[in-house]
This record gives sequence, structure tokens and C-alpha cells, in this order.
Amino acid sequence: MELLQYAKDVQQYLLKIYEIKACNLYGSLIKGTYDDYSDIDIEIDVSGIDNSLFITKIKDILSLNYNIIFSDYAPSLAPETYIISLAISNENPFAIIDIKCIATPHFKTLTKEDLILKQNNYDHILKLFVANLKHYLRGLDCLKDIQKMYKKVYINSPISKDKHFMLDKIFLWLKKNSTDKYNLYLKNLEKYL
Repeated sequence: MELLQYAKDVQQYLLKIYEIKACNLYGSLIKGTYDDYSDIDIEIDVSGIDNSLFITKIKDILSLNYNIIFSDYAPSLAPETYIISLAISNENPFAIIDIKCIATPHFKTLTKEDLILKQNNYDHILKLFVANLKHYLRGLDCLKDIQKMYKKVYINSPISKDKHFMLDKIFLWLKKNSTDKYNLYLKNLEKYL
């Protein structure tokens, strides 16, 4: 399924959820600037309930209808913004849905630390890897981000200036620490290295 059509399908599914008052696509899909590495940006409005707690239910809600390969929060943005990223396609490893959950009033119940505790470290590194690989393939200046990700995995190793070397090493770590759940996703991701 083409990415924009997939995004609209997810949008329609989310609009059926009682607590969601509005669901809007934004970012490159709406601007028409998306490419093969683009993700799906969706903003949901759950005004009337605690949006910080609702973001923790999104994975379960979507997994009723979609195959969720991995999910990860964006704790660095909390409590001002609540975002969860969900990988939804084994065939297209860049097909990741980023869902921002807003409400009026905006709740700040969950802190950055709360979301870090809810994270799976493997999923977090995998999300960072996909984001950094996407930026690398687009030719963007991503050395510092790749180095930061590399340091999370190889704490005591010296930092390199070779982006491809670090991406390869992180990918080897992902393969080594993978479970069967990720095998097809990683196999398709490896094609881009």
C-alpha cells in the first residue's frame, strides 16, 4: 500500500476510537514532500481526558488492527509534547507512524523519566538507528546524532567520525540482540546499508 493511502487508513481507524476527537495528518505527506524514507505524522486530539496517559494506550489500540513491530516514546519532548513512534511494516522499515497526542487542557502527568521507564531499550536503539539511517541516506549532516546513538550501545568504545562504520556496528548489535519478532524487519532494513 502506498504511504499516503496507508496514512489515511490509519487516520480513519483512529477516528473510530471514542476518546479521539480529531485526527490529522501533518508533515511531509501533507506538504507533498515525502520520499521513500518518510514516516507518517499524525496528531490526535483527546481533549477532555489526560493526553499524557492516553499516549500509553496507542500501541494497544493500533495493534488490534495493525502489526506493530516496535514502538518507542520521545521522552525528551515530555511533558510539553507526547509522541510515540510505531513501526508498522516489515517490508518498508521506514514506514513508521509518529503519533502526537494533544488535548485541551494539556496534561503533564507523565514526565520524561516516566516515559524512559516505559521504554524497551532494544526498540529505542532500533528507532534511533532507523532515523539516523534515513538521515544518512538522504545525505543530511547526522554525524553527531549517529555518534550519540553509537555511544548508547558502545559505551566504552572510542567515537568514530565514520558514519557508515558506526551504522554497521549498531546494525550488528541489533542483529545479535534480536528476537524472531524482528528478523524480517531487520532483513529488509539491511538492504539499505
